[in-house]
Amino acid sequence: MSFRTSCRKVLNQTFCMMTVAAIALGISSCGDTTGVQLPTAPLGLNVTPWDYVYAADTSAGGGVNVIQPLLKSVNIGQLRFGGGAYADFYDWRSNTSIANCLPNDATASFTSSCASKDPLSFSQFSRQAKAIGAESFVTVNFGSGTPAQAAAWVATAARTPGESVALWEVGNESYGCWEVDNELARPPSNYRGYKPSANGANNATCPLNSEGDADGMHTLATSYAANAQRFMRAMKAADPSVQIGVPWAFGTSVKGAGIADSNEWNDIVLTADAKFVSFVDAHYYPFNFLGSLGGHNPNAQQILAALRRIPALYQGIRATLNIYAPTASVVIGETAVSNSETSTSCTPIGALFAAGDVLSWLAAGAQSVDWWNMNNYGNKTSTCVNPDYGLFTSSDPPTVETPYYGYLLASKLAQPHALLSTLATSDPGDILAFQSALPDGKGAIAFINTNTESGRKITFHASTALSSTLRIWNYGLHTPKVITDTIPAASISTGIRVPAGSMIVLATQ
Repeated sequence: MSFRTSCRKVLNQTFCMMTVAAIALGISSCGDTTGVQLPTAPLGLNVTPWDYVYAADTSAGGGVNVIQPLLKSVNIGQLRFGGGAYADFYDWRSNTSIANCLPNDATASFTSSCASKDPLSFSQFSRQAKAIGAESFVTVNFGSGTPAQAAAWVATAARTPGESVALWEVGNESYGCWEVDNELARPPSNYRGYKPSANGANNATCPLNSEGDADGMHTLATSYAANAQRFMRAMKAADPSVQIGVPWAFGTSVKGAGIADSNEWNDIVLTADAKFVSFVDAHYYPFNFLGSLGGHNPNAQQILAALRRIPALYQGIRATLNIYAPTASVVIGETAVSNSETSTSCTPIGALFAAGDVLSWLAAGAQSVDWWNMNNYGNKTSTCVNPDYGLFTSSDPPTVETPYYGYLLASKLAQPHALLSTLATSDPGDILAFQSALPDGKGAIAFINTNTESGRKITFHASTALSSTLRIWNYGLHTPKVITDTIPAASISTGIRVPAGSMIVLATQ
């Protein structure tokens, strides 16, 4: 016999689901928990035009046959196309890039001798996204493209069956000197001689260096704000229903994605373009190291500690949007441990970070979180041994890397239309905890022990349905694979032990 009450509401409103078993366990009732109603596609992933693995011929047993069911099994609902900075030197019509022309010729034609063909076209990407029920998120070429080029892409996608796009973004990280930015030479900045660089700090042609951080960022932001508006007007003319986003700049405290005088960028761009902006795209890389953990690089515990900064970072974005664009949402268009390849993709810490990253941003209020990226060529055999970013190795066939396991665990809570929130425990200093009221009326909770040295016994009071028999998933530094089992709900009435550097997920069967 089971009695159930439900008071699920919308964003940041009280929610709960109670059962007789939940009451017996001391699980709290309505009135003390807030949650975020997740949209249709909370979990996302970056896909690049240069991804030959995802472009492999399915009839020949290529990477797509392996990858597609794995993406579906973790509820990947959004695929972002463009390839980071690659988007600003890529042409969707010819499926070519001018990467080989850079940095000396950022104005090269996409049919020039230095341009190169990419393996994954937008049409194929779209078909494969739709095949797994995923929405498309596209970054148009602001850096070396034109408003007409962007508008043609929008118009073609709108009228071509199977190529619809949910989100469009103008440019990738146009606040940074690593991006192609030919628009700088146009009014109002009329800044000439800029060449993109892999390291903006050593790039003498960049306004941030030639003019200083504050004045240089003013130049970049003023140029982008004026010229991105040309793109947005053209895109809206092609399809008035398009949802358009602009890059959000973090400050230097976000070591792998931040930049000096980021407020200058955000304030100028949003002041000028707010009426066109449906969302901002924030890229979250908390570190900027290459290779293995330890030594001069952060250790495993420092990696996990970075997750605790996410709620405050989200609130910072939200506070600015509330001033300039109150209806705009926040998308985490790229995220990983670092902006360079690291060994975390081959170790359990990669899974723990990915799961905590996704759940923390979504519980804070982000619309979606897109991991960087699907395949990144760091490991071209089936064994993950080299620094990488990807969810999968770039082998034939591809195999999963540890961030995939993080998405697998997070997906038990981060389901479309679920009500997700953080969960209070007796050890908030070590344990990240989340709860989710799932659309089918069941509940799920997750615990991540960010202490990599010591296990923790915790008590908690969830406000989501946990009754009868629970499914349990375990993963951690000392259990580097996902282990599943079942336990009676009554067994957690006095708390649960979370081993050092590990994650536990519990869900009603």
